[in-house]
Amino acid sequence: MRQPAYLELVFHPFQSEEARRLCPDLPRLQPEQRLILLSDEGGIYVGESAWLMCLYALRDYRAWAQRLAVPALRPLAQRLCMLISHNRLSLSNALFRNIIEHEGSRI
Repeated sequence: MRQPAYLELVFHPFQSEEARRLCPDLPRLQPEQRLILLSDEGGIYVGESAWLMCLYALRDYRAWAQRLAVPALRPLAQRLCMLISHNRLSLSNALFRNIIEHEGSRI
């Protein structure tokens, strides 16, 4: 399921050769513990900044990214990022189980 986006988001597993090629310092950024986003221009965004940039790239969530990026709401963005990161497997199962099961039945 793809979201309409202003920018193309390409995800690479942090253990992949492509990720290491794009960002040789990746292990130092602890990608196993938080989201890391690399821009085409060489910018590196970590944690809640990476989440906000991903939201900003998506048409349906750009306004949310702009709201959460203001200094007063930045701590909330950080807590949401941590909550989602620590519970991503459970959230994925809860939100996408029916889609995965449905697609699996067509195989």
